[in-house]
Amino acid sequence: MGPNGAGKTTTIRILTGILKPATGKVVVQGVLVTKNPEEIRSKIGVLSQFTAGYKDFSTKDNILLFTSIIGVNKENAHNKMVDLLTKLDMLDKLDLEFNKLSGGEKRAIGLIRTIISSKELVILDEPTTGLDIARAKKVRDILRDLVVKENKTILMSSHITSDLEDLATHAGILKEGKLIFQGTKQEVIETFAPGDSFENAIIYAFENGYQKEQHNAHERNELEEN
Repeated sequence: MGPNGAGKTTTIRILTGILKPATGKVVVQGVLVTKNPEEIRSKIGVLSQFTAGYKDFSTKDNILLFTSIIGVNKENAHNKMVDLLTKLDMLDKLDLEFNKLSGGEKRAIGLIRTIISSKELVILDEPTTGLDIARAKKVRDILRDLVVKENKTILMSSHITSDLEDLATHAGILKEGKLIFQGTKQEVIETFAPGDSFENAIIYAFENGYQKEQHNAHERNELEEN
């Protein structure tokens, strides 16, 4: 999480080997990204900030072409595609041309392609952007199933606190290119807005950052509890 310009998308681009880090090293799935970005891309599924597609191809062809390029079995991809389109109430869009879909529907298609192509790790940059409330809820249900039923790990960037509060087990907060805090959702609340909501804690973190006084107070509270 982080305000605009905090470095969320840049972080994702570094993790996927699109950008090189200025300092330090990045290891994903045990692989040093800067030395073998292609191997990293074969191990993960990524939904970028913008959803692209062949405008004259149907929804079905856009999904199956993409998944075939990366080696997903066509029958398995087709079955998974139908299942996900059904869960998103979009099965009637199967033969519709990509350029006739709404922005939210294109976003959903991008997510479907990412899920079908992913292995252990799924990286999502603003996955529910442009989706209506009902479809965003369906997307959250799908993502939860990926973790609980398929044992995948999801790294998600989002401004939408309802997504994060509903799904995240841990949160990392970026501000001005630095990771200023990471911990469980409850730790975020205790650190930035004790006794208040997760959303207000995030707003406070975005606006004020992480002060050393907060950290010391948090440590004192832990010592008193112990």
